[in-house]
Amino acid sequence: MGMTGGLVRASEAEIARLRSSPSELPAFIEGDEWAPPLREVRPKGVLGWLLKISPITVSEIDPDAVPPKDYRPGPRRPGVDLDKAWQALHFLFTGTAWDGDEPGCFLTHGGEELGDEDLGYNTIRALSPARVRQFDEFLDQLSHEELRQRFLRERMVALEIYAKNSVRAGKLADKEIERLLELFDELRAFVKETATTGDWAIAYLT
Repeated sequence: MGMTGGLVRASEAEIARLRSSPSELPAFIEGDEWAPPLREVRPKGVLGWLLKISPITVSEIDPDAVPPKDYRPGPRRPGVDLDKAWQALHFLFTGTAWDGDEPGCFLTHGGEELGDEDLGYNTIRALSPARVRQFDEFLDQLSHEELRQRFLRERMVALEIYAKNSVRAGKLADKEIERLLELFDELRAFVKETATTGDWAIAYLT
């Protein structure tokens, strides 16, 4: 399974708190929404017998689970979830799988590393208001037409951004670039609003 990525907004005070308490970063990024627990499934018949003698377990979300009585979901933190498309977007911005110059590379590197412990993320970086403005100016200069021209499927397969059989010529590739353009618009809108408010952005890959 490939990595997923995105950005969330943070104030100066929140960044200061997260610097001193990096263990809070996962909850800050993921939010405090309640998720139903998993339960082990015990199939009957031959499959159940095979599972008993193997180290494999099968789980499912408990459909009967309910949130605690005192659970009150808070407001959703402003952010943009790029899912697994973050690397394809990074390629459109830089022409590389991981590298590139600032500010086009900000989805993968640049900014301030947050936390020095294993939090289950590949990277968590804080982009200062100045860097957010740089990113905003960079994204503003890109058009859909230019990004379509930068979508080089064979090069992206060679860089292992896509698997060999995942992007083929024709309609599938057309759908993929359309999805990337939708996410680009969401990213550009988030970065612009964050630049306007003068806040920080936390970029993560997990």
